[in-house]
Parts: sequence; structure tokens; C-alpha cells
Amino acid sequence: MRVPDIRIGETYQVKVPQRLPAPLRRRLPRTRTELAADMQLHLRRGDRFNLTITDISTDDATVDGFEATTTNHVSLRLTEEQTTLLDLPDTTEYEIDGFITDSDGQEVTLPATVTYTSLPAAWLRPLEEPIPIAPSTARFYRARVRTRATGMTAEDIAHASDEAQEHQRDVAGRALDSYRAEQWLRVAEVEHREWCRISALMTQTGMETYAPGSDPEATTTDP
Repeated sequence: MRVPDIRIGETYQVKVPQRLPAPLRRRLPRTRTELAADMQLHLRRGDRFNLTITDISTDDATVDGFEATTTNHVSLRLTEEQTTLLDLPDTTEYEIDGFITDSDGQEVTLPATVTYTSLPAAWLRPLEEPIPIAPSTARFYRARVRTRATGMTAEDIAHASDEAQEHQRDVAGRALDSYRAEQWLRVAEVEHREWCRISALMTQTGMETYAPGSDPEATTTDP
């Protein structure tokens, strides 16, 4: 996005490239918070996440912001009374660092944030912008459906089409909370449409079992 279009306090989706730019790869984190953010950014390569903007630098076209997330990791600084009860030397301060669970041993999740600094403004996208699928990727999954359909009867194809629709609905539900699931939703949509097309073709032509050689779309190059 262009810097003038970005607003502090607004939330955007961040599209992280597979290879981070040199200034981000080479910078040395000064605090534990910065280290956690840099590690998380490396894990996000090729993925997307939501970022709420807290600052904008017009000079170098970068933004600062935070990602809302959850954790079960906690750090608890001991009070003087707790230090005394544990019979620890009072010459220093102590901190308990670990994971929190309930009395049954189940993880307890707590709200948390990851703070990022100096992310390129060009990575930002509007929240409502859909994730596209590359034409070559769509061709691959259409061809995969045709391979799986080869030799199947019209009844089998219709059943596979219904299953593809159920899978699409399941992924659509998960895509409400995950950009990664939204990417797979595009694939599920392509596969469902191809199963439906093959099913309709077999009904129209009276084909007993599906054969790609008798499918006009299978013998031509997809657009």
C-alpha cells in the first residue's frame, strides 16, 4: 500500500515475501521483544498476518504495529515475600519462566501481542482483499482432478463432487480465522468447480466412464 493510504490504529493484512529484505535480515535485536518479533517474522515468510498500525515513517516508507495473538507462556517476577518463602538469597531478583496450565494439566491460553518495527509499507494489504490463486496453480489442480476422475462412472463423479463441496465448506469456515486456510480455500473452489464441470459433461454426453481424451477442456490449454 501507499504510505498516504495507511492510517494509525487501523488493521491491515501483511503479505510477507519468501525472502526478507536485507535491512530486516541483518538487523540485530536489542531486546527480548525485538528478538521474538524477528523470529516470528522469519516464520511468517510466504504467509500473511494481521497488523494494527501504531506508527508510520514516511521517510523510509515503513510502519510499526502489533499482531494480536495468544500464548500459554508466562514470566512471573517473585516478590520479596515469595523469595523469602522459597528460602532464596535476597541478593538478587528472581523470575519464574514457563507455561501455564490448569489443575488438569490443560494449557491455558492468554491474550498476547507481537510488536513489529520497520516493516515495509508495501507489504500491507486491505483486510478485505481476497487471496488470489495463480493461473498455473489452478491449472495444476484442475489437471489433478481430471487424473483422479479417469475411469470413474457418472455416479462416482457426482459423489466426488458432493465431497469436494463439503471440503470447500469446511475450509471456508477455517478461512475466517486463517490466511493459510484462505489460500487452501481457493484450491478447494477450483477442485469443486472442476468436479462439477466433469459431472455435467458426463450427463450431457452420456459418457459411461470419464476419459480425459473425450473431454474437450482436457485436450486444450487452460487460459
